[in-house]
Amino acid sequence: MNSKLVLPISIQNIQLQTLKMSSIIQLNSVSIKNETNCGYCNGAKSNKLWVTSGFYCYKMKLDEYQQLMDRGWRRCGVYYYRPALAQSCCQAYALRVDTQNFKHRVTHEKVLKKIKRIQPIQNDLNDLHQKVQLKSEIKEDQFTQSILSQIQTDIDTQDLVILSKVGLHFTFKSIQYKEEEHIKQFKQIIINNLSQITIQELSQVFLITNDEHQNILLNFFRSSLQEFSIYEITVFRGQINKVENEWGFGCNFIPYFYSKLQTKFKSLYPQFQTLEENKEYIQLISKYLSNIDFIFKVSQWDNQILIKTPQTIKEKIFKSTVLYYLQKADVQNTQNQVKEKKNHQIEIKWVKAQFQEDSFEVYKRYQKAIHDKERVSKQSYLNFVCVDALDSKELGCWHMKYYLDNQLIAVGVVDLLPQSLSSVYFFYDPAYKKYSLGVYGVLQEIEYIKQHQKENPQLKYYYMGFYIMDSKKMAYKADYTPCELLCPQTYRWIPLSKQIKEKIKKITEYAQDVRLAEEKGGQLGYSINLDGSTIIDMDFSDVDIQNFILSHIKISQAGKQYSISQLKKNYQQYFMNLFENLLGKIGKQLMTEFLFAVN
Repeated sequence: MNSKLVLPISIQNIQLQTLKMSSIIQLNSVSIKNETNCGYCNGAKSNKLWVTSGFYCYKMKLDEYQQLMDRGWRRCGVYYYRPALAQSCCQAYALRVDTQNFKHRVTHEKVLKKIKRIQPIQNDLNDLHQKVQLKSEIKEDQFTQSILSQIQTDIDTQDLVILSKVGLHFTFKSIQYKEEEHIKQFKQIIINNLSQITIQELSQVFLITNDEHQNILLNFFRSSLQEFSIYEITVFRGQINKVENEWGFGCNFIPYFYSKLQTKFKSLYPQFQTLEENKEYIQLISKYLSNIDFIFKVSQWDNQILIKTPQTIKEKIFKSTVLYYLQKADVQNTQNQVKEKKNHQIEIKWVKAQFQEDSFEVYKRYQKAIHDKERVSKQSYLNFVCVDALDSKELGCWHMKYYLDNQLIAVGVVDLLPQSLSSVYFFYDPAYKKYSLGVYGVLQEIEYIKQHQKENPQLKYYYMGFYIMDSKKMAYKADYTPCELLCPQTYRWIPLSKQIKEKIKKITEYAQDVRLAEEKGGQLGYSINLDGSTIIDMDFSDVDIQNFILSHIKISQAGKQYSISQLKKNYQQYFMNLFENLLGKIGKQLMTEFLFAVN
C-alpha cells in the first residue's frame, strides 16, 4: 500500500453521488500498525517499539479534529496519529487541563517572578567566535575618548583602542603593548621548555623512590603544565607595588605544581620539604628556562616566575590608570542597567501559521542546543510547524511569538478550536534557557483560554498532548492541575488522581514485556476508567460492523464517490478489514463523516 493506490472499481451498477464538504483522508496513507524507534525512551526500557496508527489529511475540519483528540489522536503537520498502548514500549495517555479551575503552583509563581526580571541578551560573550567578532567591530569611539579625557599623559595614545567590556575581562590594544599576544607567547615557551624535564630529574628533586609514586609525580607535572596561568603584574593607580617595576608578567607554575604534590605526598614522605626549603626544585625549573627568548627571574616574595617585557613603567602606570577609569565606568553602567531592569516586558504577537525567517532562526538554534541537531532543513520546519492543517481562517493553527524589546525569544505553535486550545510545539532561544520559557509558554496558553471564556463559554480545555508517567520530558504535564487523562478503552476523560497514577504505574510495569502485556492485559486491561462505561460513539456491542461499513463509508476517486460494495469482490475484504480496524480507533461518527480519497 506504499505505492500509488488505484481502486479497482466495478463498472456495473455504479451510482455517482454528490460529494459534500468533509475532511478528506488519504486512503493510501492509512496505517493501522506503524512501528518506529521510540523518541521518548529510545528503546532503553523495553523489548517493544513505539507503535501507532495514522493517516494523512491536508485539511481537517475543526470539530472533527476535536473529536479525534477526544479519541486519543494528535497531529504532526498534516499527519494524524494515535499510539497503541498495548503494543508500545511507552504508555502514552492523552492529557488535558481544566482551565476554569486551574491554579498556579509554587514552581509556576517562581517562573513568573523570573520572567519579571528578564533581561535582553544581545551577545553570548562566552562564545569565542562572538568575542573575536565583537573585538573586530570596535573602533576608536566616544568611549575611548571619554576615558582618555580624564587622564594626563605624554604617552602617544593615537592608536590606542579601549574595549569597553568583553566577557569578564578588560582588554586594551596598543602599538606599544599587546598583552594577549605576550601571554600566549610566554605560556607556550614555558610549556615547551619544561616539558623536557624527565621523570628521573623530578624524582631526584622530590626524593620519590616508589615507581608508582614516580608515575603519579610525572602525571601531576604534565597536568600542571596545562593548567598554570600567566597574569599581568599591574600597579595601583599611579603607584608601584612591591614587585620591581620592570617585570610585566607573573607565572604561578612553581607554587601551583608544588601545592598539588604537597597534598598527595606530604603524608607519605616525612622528609617532604616545604617550597622555600626545596632549592633544588626551583633550580631545576630555572635551568630549563635559562635558554628562553625573554628575561625572567623567580620572585623572592612568592616564588612566582617574573617575566620582563618591553613595557616601560610609564606605560604600566598609564595602563593601570585606564583600568581604574574603565572599572569606574563599568560600575556606573551596571547601576544604570539595574535601574532599567523593570522596563523590559515580553510581548506576544499572534501570527497565522506560516514561514517567517526570525522564527526559523530561533528554531535552528533551539534544535542545535537542546536536541543536538547540527542541520535543520527549511522543508522539515515548514512541514512540522508552518502548515495550517485545520480548515479555518479565524481559528486553526497559529504561532504565538514572544518578543523581548523587539527580539524574538520563543515561539509557541498552537491549534485554536471552538472548545479548546491544543499545544503543538514550543521552541525558544537557548540563550534564555535559565528563564524556563517552556513553563512560561504553557502558563500563557492557559491564560489565553481563561481570558476568552467569557466571550466563548464552551472554550474550556487545554490539550497538552501525551502524558507518559516514566518519561521525564512527558511526565511534567501532570504538574498543571486539575488535569484529566483519556481512558484508551472507554474514551472518557478521567481526573488524574493518586489512585489513577497507581493504576497507570501497574500498567506501565507489565506493558514493557510482550508476554506479560498479553497475559496481564487480558486480565487487567489498559482501562483507567474505574466505572468501566464506554461512550456511545465507541461502543460497538450492538453494531453490525460489516453492514455499518458497507452503509456509511465513503470512498472517492477523480471527484466521484463510491461505497465498498461497488469494488470488485476480491478487494472488498481487504478494505473491510482496514476500515474495521480504523472504526475501533476513531468511532462511528467520524467514520461516517470522513471521506476516504484515492489519488
